[in-house]
Amino acid sequence: MKNSLRLTVHPICVPPIREPLAALAAAVLLLASTPAARAGVLYQDPTGGWDLIYTGDAAACGDVANLGIGALDGNWQHNQSDKWDCSAPGGTLGPSNAPGGIVSLTEGDTTYLRLQDTGNPKDWSIPDPSNRRFYFGHDMMTEHPDLTSPLTHGITISFRARISTSTATDPNDPFFLDEIYPDLVDNEPEFPALTEITPWPAVGKGYNVKDDAKGMFTVQEDGAHAMGFALALDIDTIDGVGGGLIMDNAPPANLPGTDHVGSPAQQNIVPFSDASLTQWHEFWITIQGTGTTGGILNYPIYRVDVYTDGVTSPTTFMAEGSIGAEFPAPGQFLCFGLPSESSFGAVDVDFYAYKLGVIQPVPEPAAAAAGLAAVASLSLLSRRRGLRSRS
Repeated sequence: MKNSLRLTVHPICVPPIREPLAALAAAVLLLASTPAARAGVLYQDPTGGWDLIYTGDAAACGDVANLGIGALDGNWQHNQSDKWDCSAPGGTLGPSNAPGGIVSLTEGDTTYLRLQDTGNPKDWSIPDPSNRRFYFGHDMMTEHPDLTSPLTHGITISFRARISTSTATDPNDPFFLDEIYPDLVDNEPEFPALTEITPWPAVGKGYNVKDDAKGMFTVQEDGAHAMGFALALDIDTIDGVGGGLIMDNAPPANLPGTDHVGSPAQQNIVPFSDASLTQWHEFWITIQGTGTTGGILNYPIYRVDVYTDGVTSPTTFMAEGSIGAEFPAPGQFLCFGLPSESSFGAVDVDFYAYKLGVIQPVPEPAAAAAGLAAVASLSLLSRRRGLRSRS
């Protein structure tokens, strides 16, 4: 995390009309000379600040004998689904250094956390903890001891993330990404099934949201329900809906997980091209209950408003929350990771923050100038995808 500038200018890929990145490029370049807010690059922090911010600059393992408490910057635990052996990607494989892992990296003025889940090394005779999944949770009752039902009552989260890529070929290079160790039982549910240890894709690899709503970024309430988000490439999504920021399915989907979509219309997605997803994107998301249910198990339905890259007009979704959650009751947890048993993927996280309540974002001044053009571009893309899915 940066105290002054929080921007690294990366090469920007601008495919024709595929996403609003072209409209935002000017804002990104202007922000290179703009003092940044404490968390966001394209949005200002909410009034009074975030209730909690993780800034990507710490990767402590925590107390592995006590639920992994004190992990990362000291505010997280990684028990339950997590199988992290406390190592980073790369290095010499062996005991306490399974393939994949977690590391804090710095590029220019940007410090971020990289997580790489290589699939299921356990199927390749690498015992647990084998880095086959990662999942960190922060108990929001630390800040709010009487908290109940944050999803139902309303919560705002924000994160800046991208799908990890690397050109490093030396395992001792801190930016190196390990090979894929594919799951040999369930196979990767989105990617064409692999049966051999395979080099990491040059284009990166995204992720899905599972039926228990565990994704790259997840909010859980009351130990009972959860809402998840993930960055997914075209190969990660089904039914040809394309990639982007995906989340729990829309009603009337039978299940909330994005790898169990009944039809393209049930997939909630903010579309981005694959090339764009390997660049930084900043999301501001509000979630609030609707008081209704749907799906085969009467999942709670949440209204989700997603603001992207400095834009102040949201894309609105209705999404099914999960039945069941990772952490037991009272279970008011902010979570993130790569928690699938069989999937593989890698993500970079610059920051992750939450604040109770439904809060509309305020853009940084330079981002506001480009916001209107970006809204128009994203709206056009959504309409074109809608026409394509109905054709």
